[in-house]
Amino acid sequence: MLDKIRKIERIFNQLEKESVKFGKQSGLRCLTNCDICCRKKGLEANVLEFLPFAYYLVKNDLHDAALDLLDSNPEHCINLAKTQAPGQTAGCSVYEHRGLICRLFGFSGVRDKNARLAVYTCSLMKNEFAAEYKQTMERINSDLDIPVVSDYYYQIYYIDPQLANDYNPINVSIRKAIEKVAYYYEHKPVRKSGTKPKPAIEKEL
Repeated sequence: MLDKIRKIERIFNQLEKESVKFGKQSGLRCLTNCDICCRKKGLEANVLEFLPFAYYLVKNDLHDAALDLLDSNPEHCINLAKTQAPGQTAGCSVYEHRGLICRLFGFSGVRDKNARLAVYTCSLMKNEFAAEYKQTMERINSDLDIPVVSDYYYQIYYIDPQLANDYNPINVSIRKAIEKVAYYYEHKPVRKSGTKPKPAIEKEL
């Protein structure tokens, strides 16, 4: 389980580098304190992309509280901040542990039937940064690198095809991820004394 989580985290770290680089080169950025994408109803994600978040919760003994919150059937993702904390932007309350769909939207590309790239982003960004968006749309098919959505989903697919294909409303996938990680560590076999212990959940990624 921990090996899968580490592999996903490495992919997330690479995506973060590419997304930041793309944002700087394109001039595109989210509007200040915008959380419209987080509030979109019907968001779906797969279970695999939320294993790192589930690990964070279990490691810090926060998973029971998260499950209680999920039991309340929230309308939006449980990680959407209900209020804006002083000095922080609105949106995700666990930004470092967000899923793949959250990391890709806004700063990645999708291919059409002719294999041409288009920026996978929202209408607000397109309108607010119209000139930058127009120029970016021209450059991503020539001289500007952009993270590609399908490439990253393929990467995590090969870590665990079953969990990567388990798509659900985002809170359902979060619940499943928490339950899988919690179950694994609750039932992890205890090694006999005298044997060399393996890295356990206490070890940081």
